[in-house]
Amino acid sequence: MASTAQKTWELENQVVQIDDAAIYAFDQAEQDAIYDKKPWREDVHFFKNVRMSAIALIKIMMHTKSGAPLEVMGLMQGKVTPDRTFIIMDAFPLPVEGTETRVNAGAGANEFMVTFTETCERIGKVENICGWYHSHPGYGCWLSGIDVQTQMT
Repeated sequence: MASTAQKTWELENQVVQIDDAAIYAFDQAEQDAIYDKKPWREDVHFFKNVRMSAIALIKIMMHTKSGAPLEVMGLMQGKVTPDRTFIIMDAFPLPVEGTETRVNAGAGANEFMVTFTETCERIGKVENICGWYHSHPGYGCWLSGIDVQTQMT
């Protein structure tokens, strides 16, 4: 039963196996060039694909499920490729105050992000913070007006 459900989910969500070595290779010079150019500022439809590691997906799902009925928030680490793809390699939760309809990232969350990023650099985890996530418990997956404004900053 579980294997049938998994196969159904994988088909519905177009899950494909890929070469791990190729997708997880990190080229700092390539990332610097892409981030310096920022092509997404001129083309709001720049990004065409998202690829997410199973680890990142599981961590996000566990975080959002454990936070219900309150909203939770976290950041994603990864890279952007020249073929317009976000590759999400990892994710981590943020210490935010959530309600049923809002998340407030205060000073504590900002301090946590700085400390986390500095620690990643010290241990050689080079992937950039490339996005954020948060939950809408009971409402499905969608972007509120606030979410859109947050993403644009």
